[in-house]
Amino acid sequence: MTGSEHGNVLTIPDWSVLIGYAVAITMLGLYFSRRQKTSDHYFTASGRIPGWAAGLSLFATLLSSFLFIGFPGQTYERNWEVLMQQFITPLVVLFVAVLIIPVLRKHIKVSVYEYLEQRFGYGARVYGTLAFLAEHFFKMGVVLTAMSLAIYTITGWNQDTVIICLGVLTITYTFFGGIEGVIWTDVVQGLLMLAASFFVIVFVLFFASNDGAAAILRTAIEDDKFKLINPEFDMRQKTVYVIIWMGIFHFLLRYVTDQTMVQRYLTAPSLREARKSAFVSIVACMIAWITFSLIGTLLYGFYKLNPSRLGASVQKADQVFPWFIGHEIPGGFTGLILVGLLAASMSTLSSEFNSFSACLTTDFYERLAGNLDNRRRLLMSKSIVLVTGACAIALALLLSRHSGGIMLLVLNAWAGIGAILGGGILAAFFLGIFCPKANKRGLYPALIVGFVLTLWCYATAYAWVTPPPPLNFLVYKWHTWWLIGFSNVLVFALGYGLSRAFPTKEQE
Repeated sequence: MTGSEHGNVLTIPDWSVLIGYAVAITMLGLYFSRRQKTSDHYFTASGRIPGWAAGLSLFATLLSSFLFIGFPGQTYERNWEVLMQQFITPLVVLFVAVLIIPVLRKHIKVSVYEYLEQRFGYGARVYGTLAFLAEHFFKMGVVLTAMSLAIYTITGWNQDTVIICLGVLTITYTFFGGIEGVIWTDVVQGLLMLAASFFVIVFVLFFASNDGAAAILRTAIEDDKFKLINPEFDMRQKTVYVIIWMGIFHFLLRYVTDQTMVQRYLTAPSLREARKSAFVSIVACMIAWITFSLIGTLLYGFYKLNPSRLGASVQKADQVFPWFIGHEIPGGFTGLILVGLLAASMSTLSSEFNSFSACLTTDFYERLAGNLDNRRRLLMSKSIVLVTGACAIALALLLSRHSGGIMLLVLNAWAGIGAILGGGILAAFFLGIFCPKANKRGLYPALIVGFVLTLWCYATAYAWVTPPPPLNFLVYKWHTWWLIGFSNVLVFALGYGLSRAFPTKEQE
């Protein structure tokens, strides 16, 4: 895509909005830097965050530029079927709020993986932390990549430059503000995301063309773009059943075992406020999932009625929404939409940087270094934020060369990493919380078996390994999204059975 193919979209008001946003976010981080006297406050804000703010931070953390680009791209190219994964989430959140949050708040100080050590020893804690680090390191790169692709499509700015500049800006306010600065900037950024989505929907329906809202909606409906359920039952295809199955386990993993999420429960002053944070987050998420999916569907109708207005250089569905922003949104409003996009990315990245630091500091560094004073712990915590941010920028520079769609890349990668590396992490937490007789004699062998079998399933499904003809029956032939649930069910059942068969001395 050459520079001439990009709209000349950034007016003086647009630049004013962008610069004002960058300055405000940085100043907010600097403002909260005054309170960062200990690493505990740096990671949990000493439990001073109201539930509604923690909830909006959960929402902003859970969603990112992946929401801003991936959801419109998915529904533009396909339909709404993948949203069945999101629509199951309220039940997951209700379960977590009632049964899980009280346990976690009672037993952990900073890292959610402290709980695994209390129940099953330090090995379980290391396993949980490493699984988290592996999955979320990839996620940070994807968030930066999606954001840079969108801004490139809108403005023509060099993707590498965008990745570096936005990465550095996010590192700066995270470094100084700690989790308190992260949460309050998340509140602002989350609201900006929602405001941007509402504005775009109204603009597409009523101001983008002379076709009218009815014509745009009718075109999308006629082409089955609102299709939500594929009732066919086929274990090999991405039907509604595998989507719901993956959704249940994906969001259980996020709300139960994910440091970026659980850390928010600890910032609330009470159990009631922590539960409120979970409920606020899911209400905001549902609104965002629906509005951004609707944007993609409406853009499909708009560009089918006006095909000449979609540039020939738009090769991927992920680029359609950014193209629309750059070529249809009038000058003066483009800056507002860009700020929403930046907010979507930066809210997630700042949470990832802080949570990476929390895990590496509390799960590894403090254990190796022994007793540390507050100054040294805080210095190490901030240093890890810097290193994590730099590594995320480097990964994004590599991922920006990926030629496929961001949403499927993310979903497939999360399913794979979650199933192979973290395929037993949810089972470990559930064994600890719901099975008093579960022990490490049962959990550790179960984790090994789960890892080996899941890795084998992926290796044969993607033909990394091809068994000889007599063993063809060992090839995994179902959709790989089933595996994230199967692996946890296997580890839970095997871990419980082995724990009962081999009790510890205290249990005998």
